[in-house]
Amino acid sequence: MRRALQIETYAIKTAELFAPGRTGADAVTWLLDDYPRLVAELRELRRRVDQIDREEADFDARLEALQSACRAFLDL
Repeated sequence: MRRALQIETYAIKTAELFAPGRTGADAVTWLLDDYPRLVAELRELRRRVDQIDREEADFDARLEALQSACRAFLDL
């Protein structure tokens, strides 16, 4: 079902920047259709960044323990 909407020119121009090879209403439609995929991808990237942060904290803790063990070994 198609329905005519009044869309500001700046919104159409912005949609055209993100919708390669599309113009006007086609660009806006493509952008709206692609939005759920974009949100899902963003959530996945945030999840991966959180995982990297946890791994970094774990690595830092292991590095500190290793450095402490090396210092203790050198003190012998």
